[in-house]
Amino acid sequence: MTYRAETMRTLMNLAPVMALALLFSISSSVVHAEEKAKIELLLDRSPAPGNAIGYVNVPALNKLMKDAGFSPAASSKVSEVWFLADLEIATLRPKWEAGYAVLNQPVDAKKLADRLGGYVDNVVDHDVVHAPNQTYFVPGEDHPERLGILRPTDRSLLAGWLTPVIDVKYTPFLSAHAKQPESFLSFMLAIDLDNVLSPVPLKTRLEGLDSLKSNSPESVAGTLASIQGCSIIVGRRSLNECIAKFEFAKSPSSLKLIAPELLAEILQRNGTGAPEVKQWEVSVEGNSLSLKGPITQSSLSGLMGIFSLQSQAQQAAARASLSEQSEEQRIAYESKHYFDEVNSIIEHTRDHKSQTAGAMAKWSDQRARQIDEIGTLNVDPAMVQYGTNVAELLRGNALTVRQTNIDAGKIKASQSLDTGYYNDGYGYYNTNSTTDYQRVTSAIAQGNAYGNYREALNQIDKLTAAMRRDMTQKFKMQF
Repeated sequence: MTYRAETMRTLMNLAPVMALALLFSISSSVVHAEEKAKIELLLDRSPAPGNAIGYVNVPALNKLMKDAGFSPAASSKVSEVWFLADLEIATLRPKWEAGYAVLNQPVDAKKLADRLGGYVDNVVDHDVVHAPNQTYFVPGEDHPERLGILRPTDRSLLAGWLTPVIDVKYTPFLSAHAKQPESFLSFMLAIDLDNVLSPVPLKTRLEGLDSLKSNSPESVAGTLASIQGCSIIVGRRSLNECIAKFEFAKSPSSLKLIAPELLAEILQRNGTGAPEVKQWEVSVEGNSLSLKGPITQSSLSGLMGIFSLQSQAQQAAARASLSEQSEEQRIAYESKHYFDEVNSIIEHTRDHKSQTAGAMAKWSDQRARQIDEIGTLNVDPAMVQYGTNVAELLRGNALTVRQTNIDAGKIKASQSLDTGYYNDGYGYYNTNSTTDYQRVTSAIAQGNAYGNYREALNQIDKLTAAMRRDMTQKFKMQF
């Protein structure tokens, strides 16, 4: 056999292998493209520098909620949501949000605009829906089942997202979490905290924490200020699979023994109670500190409530799926949908077990903002007023609780000026310690706050019962 013939035979034998290799190469690039179309693509096409990314797998999370005996987290019309945001760390409110939702069926721009009471605009050759509630919706072109969402309605920001003109250099922390495989995730949130904290004011804020009785606030502040980012992940097997991970520029090993108590106290002070973290397991590896344990429905709802893209996707999906109806039918449907949304928020409010009055105030305020963001197009005016009244009661409760805390703080400050020591001629003694007085003051403030909270819920229940009765009679359908 000639050399040429032998070469041809070898090549023919290798042909199937080469074909498989080529197929693998092509499929690998397709998979990579699909991965890049998720969170990593958001970073690549960032309209402006952001500091938070998130992912929600709705069916997986709903299953975990159901298994734990809770109500579903979201509508089944949306299967996935992933987003990028610029989060104001002090208030935990996003300056802007951009992301995608996967819907069970594609949406038409004009029909969605009509259902939302908005209009269709064209931005850099893309048909987009401008909704009245400061939201842009971008129906997918290459992926029709995907719906792009951006808030607020900043047209230049939207143009920069659809046709990126800046190259944002994200930190290794955020870039690494953007590549997180979604196959085992129900929920993921990662926040970049590099150079956010200063050890000087942080030391002052840490003073007085019970968890630091045996630790120097200055030393702890120095470690905490080196934080580069934090992430929270919930797996797909149960709500017990929650992992909170904190990454630092130096070893956090000195925090290992106090981490659960310290985190719980910091969250309490910030009005975001999550008492379950006190029981979480702690581990330290290199410059990373991880806590693992069960997460409650209220804590998870609080995290998801920071961002609004998921709720906006649910509202858009619900309205896009409506069939043609008469005006009366449309008002009846939209009114019932609005009523159900408000009641779902009320139940989440009731389920929250705040450990502090501050956490209760923050929770009520967040739920009031959620009600404010529910669409009111074609909703019966009386129903809209009902939602407004409920939101005002929740917001009023938050204001009352905060004022109660301020008043209690003033009382405790004056109490601290009195040493409580007296001389009866035989020596100094303490009739009533300042600590005892302040403990009583805190207990009274907490009791007053919970009393106002229960009264607000009682008034909401009365409003709800009356509205259900009136709407059922008006539209001849059960509300």
